[in-house]
Formats: sequence, structure tokens, C-alpha cells
Amino acid sequence: MVEEGSKGLEALVRSGITRSAAKVLLYIAMEGNVQSTDIEKDVCLGQSGVSAAIRELSQFGWLRITAVSSQTKGRPRHIYNLSKPFDEIVDDVEEMEKKRARYIRSGLDDLRKMRMSDCHGIQVSDC
Repeated sequence: MVEEGSKGLEALVRSGITRSAAKVLLYIAMEGNVQSTDIEKDVCLGQSGVSAAIRELSQFGWLRITAVSSQTKGRPRHIYNLSKPFDEIVDDVEEMEKKRARYIRSGLDDLRKMRMSDCHGIQVSDC
């Protein structure tokens, strides 16, 4: 189970990953092959929360999703596992953070380059 307030969880959330997706990522990293019902029960998320987290993690390319054939009717079942070692996912998060830092630094540089005289005559709307 992923503890609320754990350092890993908070680090992922600070990097811009939603709390639910971060919990699911850490849970799958710890448990390995899991189904959505396992995630719902052990991470305390509803079906829609799990689906949203799975979708987010899939967009990063961090999940391997395997369809499980079933003899019963109903929704198809899937097994979720990490698509790469957790250390490589941490490398991906680090690269995302570096890109974000460069973007912020670029914006600050643009602000520093501005002179107050450049701002005269600019109208700020009341909208």
C-alpha cells in the first residue's frame, strides 16, 4: 500500500503527476502484475480514478497493459505492469523536471530583459 505523505509520492506529485497517478505508479512498481480491482481496493481509488490514473501513466509510456481473456461476459480485464524499470521512470521524471526548469528560467530571463520603459503605453484590460 502507498502511504500518504511518503517521500516518493510527494516527489512525484511535486513533479506534476497527479496524486492518484503517483499512487498507482508506486503501487504497480511495488506489486507488479495487478488488475484495476486490486488497485481500487489497495490504493483506495474508485474505478473512474483508477481509469484516469492508468490513462495518465499510459501517456508517459510507463505501463504495459495486457488484456486477459475471460469466459464470462462483461468488461474486458487487463493486467497492468511497468513497461520499464522504475529507475528509468525516475530518469524520465528527472528529464521532465529539467525541461520545466529550463522553461521557467527562459521566462525569467525574458522578464529580466524587459525595461520599465518597454512597459509604458501598455494597456491592461479590466476584463
